[in-house]
Amino acid sequence: MTDTFAKSFVISGLTCALMCCGSSGVEPSSPVPPPQPIASEQSPAAAQAQGQRDDDARPAEPASAGARAPEPAQAPKPANAPEQAKNPAPATPPEPAKAPEPAPASPAAPSSAPQPQAASTIDHRGDIRGLCPLTTRFKDDRACIPAPPPAEGMQIHVGPSRYDDDAEVARYILRPGEETTECFAVITPNDQPRYYQTSVLSGRAGTHHIINTLFPAAASGEAPSRCTEQGLVSTNAVGHLPGASKPYMPRKAVPPEYAHVGASIPAHAKLESELHYYNTTDHDILRELWMNVYFVDASEITEASTGIAALGGTGWNWNPIRPGTDKVFTYSCPVRGEGYILSLLGHYHAHGKRFGASITRKAGGTEKVFEMYDYLEPAEFEYNSLAQNPMFSPSAAGALSGRLAVHDGDVLNWECHIVNDSQTALTYTNEVQTGEMCNLWGATMGVEPIVCFLP
Repeated sequence: MTDTFAKSFVISGLTCALMCCGSSGVEPSSPVPPPQPIASEQSPAAAQAQGQRDDDARPAEPASAGARAPEPAQAPKPANAPEQAKNPAPATPPEPAKAPEPAPASPAAPSSAPQPQAASTIDHRGDIRGLCPLTTRFKDDRACIPAPPPAEGMQIHVGPSRYDDDAEVARYILRPGEETTECFAVITPNDQPRYYQTSVLSGRAGTHHIINTLFPAAASGEAPSRCTEQGLVSTNAVGHLPGASKPYMPRKAVPPEYAHVGASIPAHAKLESELHYYNTTDHDILRELWMNVYFVDASEITEASTGIAALGGTGWNWNPIRPGTDKVFTYSCPVRGEGYILSLLGHYHAHGKRFGASITRKAGGTEKVFEMYDYLEPAEFEYNSLAQNPMFSPSAAGALSGRLAVHDGDVLNWECHIVNDSQTALTYTNEVQTGEMCNLWGATMGVEPIVCFLP
């Protein structure tokens, strides 16, 4: 199989790096090295997506995000303390114990980011939001999730390292009415390559998209104060981690037919996390996320998934969508190889009315496989023996159910119905009200990565 620009994409959660750019840089193909076993690792029980609910204080705006093929593993060190991502700010030593004092009228913000220890009673297959100790002056503290037990996974945190440090907190604050796309860098806490299949990502309200790209860490092992790469299109990337198209991306079950498919994370990689947030509230919000990655034994992974990065509308930057336009924009990208589509996710902005995807078969005929309408609830559908996707309807998202085979010579099509009822010409940008996109993301197995940047 091959490994290119889209790297490898995990079959759980959002399976490919999301959004934006408008560049067409693609890395050349290269063989995927066979995975090597990691001694004494145990894979967690198959995850089952449970308990997803509407996120608290969902902003009135939209949303939209992979991993690299396995790399040779190294012998692990014995598990001890939970692995946690390194933020640029130094850790603060614990303060001496003090005599109990009366509780204040309102809870004070903790002095440092929560270090949640996963209790054995916590079921990491369900909704674990709000199960870690965190009380700040910002809303949506419930987004915090406990870390997995150290033998089962690791947690990555992007956000303030201390909540009592005004300068540190200010880096992540978004004022009322603001919308930004900004990148933050951390170091992954694993001291050896780790293989995984499932993850859960929980961010505070205001998330539009999160793109997590992995790069080699600096010799110092510390994260830089700012991102230094070009994210999705950088040729220096060594992989991706699952991202997000909305604040909560739950952990999902691994279907038996894809139990051998996974991805790896290099030891102490530099993670550059692109956070697109918008604040439609009347108060400050915090750009912050917690992501748990659940390990699997390397001996169980024999194939890496590949990705779909089908970007439509890149030409709108020089030929924008004029006010009054009511048009269906259509795009196509060829399939090379024999395999399966594992998942699909559609992405457009506030002027999108319908998003559809289909496959034109080399043998003849076209089959609709994906459809969505509400840009505030971007749809992601998986295609396997466990997923029971909703049927197609004229007003609600739907998709085929079951495995979705593709063959060499098939064509993947996608289209967006865009109605520009504003007074602004729409370009291919992140802004949800004044920009538009027609992007199809997803994961595949067995075929070459499906990558097209089309005007």
